[in-house]
Amino acid sequence: MKQRNKSSLWLFKNTLLILLTALISFQVSAGLVLNPQRIVLQDRERSASLDLLNTDYKAGRYQIYFEHKYMKEDGSIVDIENPEEGGPYAGDMIRYSPRRVDIPAGGSQTIRVAARRPKGLAEGEYLSHLVLKQIPQKADANSPATPKNDEDIQLNLAVQPVLKLAIPVIVRKGASTTTASISDIQPIVQNEQVEELHFSLHRQGNFSLYGNVELYEKNGEQLGSRVGFIRGIALYTPTLKRLVKVRLSQAASLTGKEYLLRFTEDEKFGGSNVIEQTITF
Repeated sequence: MKQRNKSSLWLFKNTLLILLTALISFQVSAGLVLNPQRIVLQDRERSASLDLLNTDYKAGRYQIYFEHKYMKEDGSIVDIENPEEGGPYAGDMIRYSPRRVDIPAGGSQTIRVAARRPKGLAEGEYLSHLVLKQIPQKADANSPATPKNDEDIQLNLAVQPVLKLAIPVIVRKGASTTTASISDIQPIVQNEQVEELHFSLHRQGNFSLYGNVELYEKNGEQLGSRVGFIRGIALYTPTLKRLVKVRLSQAASLTGKEYLLRFTEDEKFGGSNVIEQTITF
């Protein structure tokens, strides 16, 4: 009997681990679409909106609030441990509504945001992340009861994922003085083939960077096929540089061939920097 109990517990724990692992990947692909993926209020802009679309088969309830984060040099975005010691942040000067939404299956909802810049605000850029956190629905009253002992375990676990999404919200004052540059270009080689290209993206000035990275084959002054592309690379203030990794669509041989690496800022968000550098593998 003890052996049976141990086997049941082992099976229970391992099944729970599998379900929790699945939960992590599900949070990335859960059915909530946000448009746009980022909000930038330029110097004289006061308001914007965020559209939510529930593509899930059931209704969703979400709490909406601000968090304060920063970008590390490896490109990851993490929470600021003591936000009260810094600031001001975009979230400090933004009003938004609603703060909680119920979206039916296939339905949509619009979140409206309005910025009120305080008097005496220094020129520059202010960042916060608008968070949408799913509020779990109450369990079905008709769901099976919890097993009372190990032998009654039926592995009918009800794991309800909690979705949490965040988008950057930026409030700007003044005109941009930001410039961009590229350094530390390093091809990542495996089996004498270039699989990835790593480089550092730098910024100087008062605003962040946001744009696309492209890698082209080059034949003299002519550009050939595009062999690498990343959409939406950001470098947020106050971080001055970050690592960028470009995966090649097909491995390149180490034959001395030239390539063009290009970073182009997205004009939609007020940027105009275009940085190009020729490299040789």
